[in-house]
Amino acid sequence: MSAERDANDARFLLEHPLIVRTLDEQEQNAVNQAVNAPYNDHEKRQAYLADVRSIRALRSKLKALAESTATPARKGSVA
Repeated sequence: MSAERDANDARFLLEHPLIVRTLDEQEQNAVNQAVNAPYNDHEKRQAYLADVRSIRALRSKLKALAESTATPARKGSVA
């Protein structure tokens, strides 16, 4: 796949209402479950927060792909 196609696909996913709504709901549910987890159940809280981090990482990766350009790296010296 080309970088331009990857960027277009990432933009599509970031803007698709079903994807946006689903990720928002999943993130909010995980945050609520972490907040409402029993006080002494650290493993559950960590698992819910890991879900939140993975959703945010996915969004961040898609955003980076969407903003990337298909321009090749310049060759030659930096100076």
